[in-house]
Amino acid sequence: MSNNPVDEMGNKTNEQNWAATERLRFIEACAWWKGIVNRQDLAGLFGISMAQASSDLQRYLEMNPGACVYNLRQKRYEATAEMQCVMTRPRLDEAVARFLSGQATSPWTGCDEESEGSEGSGAVALLKMPLREASADVERRVFLAILNGLQVRVRYASVNSGKDDWRWLMPQALGHNGARWHLRAWCEKNHEFRDFTLSRIIEIEWSRQQALPPREDSDWKQWVTVQIRPHHALSEGQRKAVERDYAMRGGVLKVKVRKAMEGYLRERLGLAMADGSPALRLLE
Repeated sequence: MSNNPVDEMGNKTNEQNWAATERLRFIEACAWWKGIVNRQDLAGLFGISMAQASSDLQRYLEMNPGACVYNLRQKRYEATAEMQCVMTRPRLDEAVARFLSGQATSPWTGCDEESEGSEGSGAVALLKMPLREASADVERRVFLAILNGLQVRVRYASVNSGKDDWRWLMPQALGHNGARWHLRAWCEKNHEFRDFTLSRIIEIEWSRQQALPPREDSDWKQWVTVQIRPHHALSEGQRKAVERDYAMRGGVLKVKVRKAMEGYLRERLGLAMADGSPALRLLE
């Protein structure tokens, strides 16, 4: 008997099977973003028979009636204007990586000497920011410390003081500000909870000693809602454009964030118009 669950059930598509689900998701993505899907693409990508590809397409149409119609002359399925996705939430970055760039391109990919000169697709341009990463060893030990409630001793480079020194930390959580990872930890040197940029941890000692902070991290536990609206100096047309850009409701965008991360949100929203004037303001 075959070990392949698809073979065991012939050419019948079972969407509960992981491989079958991936093929159904691909069908939906092709139909939504490319507007067309055919058996050849499905069979070639997943290494399945044409009969199985036909079964997958038929199963998807049963799950999402009216999503596609068959073009007999072109021998392909074409998406309708009324199509709605039932298996995935469409994401533009995934569509670019899969169908447009010709390679798995991501803004998380840092710029380096090898990628700096690559042109990629003429239809897509991504600003590749320099990576700010810690060593794999630092990341691993920090992760294990959080997972197991361990105290660690780290050598940390401070930008404010311009010095690096050793200190004991009690890691509690990880936070990402959109550009880099931060470690949220109790610092014995400063006797308070602070954020530490992972890439600034030069060395970290292995520790198996469990330790609890002397008090609860209230700023991490507490959630706040930051309200944002277009800057009052904008013209009516500019204001409406900003409201549309940020999908504001009633001229206000509400963002829920941990209090400890509120400062990062404010930094990220410090956007300006072409002339340098502010586009947004926070409602205090």
